[in-house]
Amino acid sequence: MRKLLIGIAVVTISLLVHSCGSLKNKDITGEKEIKQVFKTKKFKDSNDVFYAIVVGEHGDEMEAKNLALSEARLQFTTKGSSMVESAVKKDGTRSMNDRVGSLDVETKNVVISKAVSSYMNEIDSKLFYSEERGTYIYRAVYKIETDNIISLLNQVSK
Repeated sequence: MRKLLIGIAVVTISLLVHSCGSLKNKDITGEKEIKQVFKTKKFKDSNDVFYAIVVGEHGDEMEAKNLALSEARLQFTTKGSSMVESAVKKDGTRSMNDRVGSLDVETKNVVISKAVSSYMNEIDSKLFYSEERGTYIYRAVYKIETDNIISLLNQVSK
């Protein structure tokens, strides 16, 4: 009788322990896993290149693309001082350090604006359409290479 009770207790405990992990959190909360359009780990800023991952949504396809492009410009403008600092580090010459140190904030902003307008390249993009909302969703990744900023800094300082 005692062996039977011990056996039932062991089976009950093992079933309880096993069943606690059988329900996953997403089943309880109703969460859905969303797959990312782009692998963001692949597009991390470094001293050699800067990225902007953007989204543009609009009822018109071209306007959605223009909104994404504007967002990329804004992100690169926000990263402007980091981009200039990386360019100086990458160039590594004392003359470049002196040149950039003597530039005022407005001139540095002009350099970043020129880099954005001239050297911003689209790396990847995807266009989606939501029939439910009647909206185009344009997702894109843009990049600017530090070498382009170095060349612009050399042109400005001459």
